[in-house]
Amino acid sequence: MRVVIDNNVVIDALKPRPPFDSEAKTLFRAFGEEKFEPYVTANSLTDIFYVLRRGSEANAVKAKAVISNLISVVNVISLTETDCNDALALPMNDFEDAVISVCAKKVDADYIVSRDEAFIKADTEVQVVTPKQLIETIT
Repeated sequence: MRVVIDNNVVIDALKPRPPFDSEAKTLFRAFGEEKFEPYVTANSLTDIFYVLRRGSEANAVKAKAVISNLISVVNVISLTETDCNDALALPMNDFEDAVISVCAKKVDADYIVSRDEAFIKADTEVQVVTPKQLIETIT
């Protein structure tokens, strides 16, 4: 099963944000146990890095190490000009969510996992589920 992981879920696992970190960490363990194939978009990596590095240069060094480790365990979906144009053409107001949606379709993902309520309710070709829903699906 292929799953595209939204930024908020990745950040929840990497930079604990109770109460959301518990489910995010459960998902990270699950893909470590090969219960699904994890994907993130290339542009998500820059957003995740930005959140992790806030505050100091020392945080930037740590954030680089975290991103390097993340890249070693997830599949990174490249982003092209066509993907961006396709995302702009979607009837979605959140461009980041539209890009993730286009990328999920590109890799034939089964699900997108997110905590973003608007994204979960959006009309997307690949179903968007909460971390809890995905955990229930894979267990």
